[in-house]
Amino acid sequence: MATFYNKQHGEFSLIMNQDVVLTNAVGPWNLECIEQFGIDYATSVYTAKVSKWADIIMLQGESLLVPDAEKDLQVRIARAVETGLSHVAVVMCKSEVKTTAKLQMKRLYRNLPAELAFFDTLNEAIDWVKQQGYRCERKSVENFFEQSF
Repeated sequence: MATFYNKQHGEFSLIMNQDVVLTNAVGPWNLECIEQFGIDYATSVYTAKVSKWADIIMLQGESLLVPDAEKDLQVRIARAVETGLSHVAVVMCKSEVKTTAKLQMKRLYRNLPAELAFFDTLNEAIDWVKQQGYRCERKSVENFFEQSF
């Protein structure tokens, strides 16, 4: 089941699809949005009962975190990596601030044992996730990102 959260500063929808968490995120994001995202993300992973998973994240709009949201998300990401997040594919094609967003994402995953990769298209991200050994049905992933927002 997809989860959707809308606050003044940030929107996201997410769903666990087999062993891949799909996140469609429109920024900028504030702390309240990231706190809700963390709850929904953890619930999705816990409900799926997987021990290893990947993320496909589509960044849209002004895809940046305010400083307190970045700090909070960094802690949540570290916790996710400790419990099984191993690969993260970030799709940048809809980000209005690609260079800055990429730098911020790199900071979030710095010094963590998860592989982070950036892609211009969703198809490239899906191919990469599948190459890493995750179950990922292309049509389901495409449908999620087409129906979000």
